[in-house]
Amino acid sequence: MATTTSSSTSSTSSGTSHRTRKQPPTRAGRAQGGTDITLPYVTAELHTTKVHLPGLPGMPGRKELASAVDTVRGQLPSREQALFYGGLTAAAAFSLIEWPVAAAIGIGNALIQRSVHKEISEA
Repeated sequence: MATTTSSSTSSTSSGTSHRTRKQPPTRAGRAQGGTDITLPYVTAELHTTKVHLPGLPGMPGRKELASAVDTVRGQLPSREQALFYGGLTAAAAFSLIEWPVAAAIGIGNALIQRSVHKEISEA
């Protein structure tokens, strides 16, 4: 969210229209990690805040997170399987096949893939 600042306003002789003078960017915004955007008649200063989270006991570290990611990736279907399930879902969504038939085909395929994967890993 941008905030606008103005140091002075000048008015015309009729007093009906106001203009804001162009301000130079402040150095405080840059020192705090902010960004200055200078536009005609307006200067917007965007400030960011860095939040340091302390290492809490019980919080997972990098190794634990990497292990969790590897476990999830191992459970996800391959690209070909994902395309198959997507096509099966699309066929059921467009009523090319009934959804119970699509569910039976999908579950059957998942069970077969799991048993094949177990046989390969045991061998």
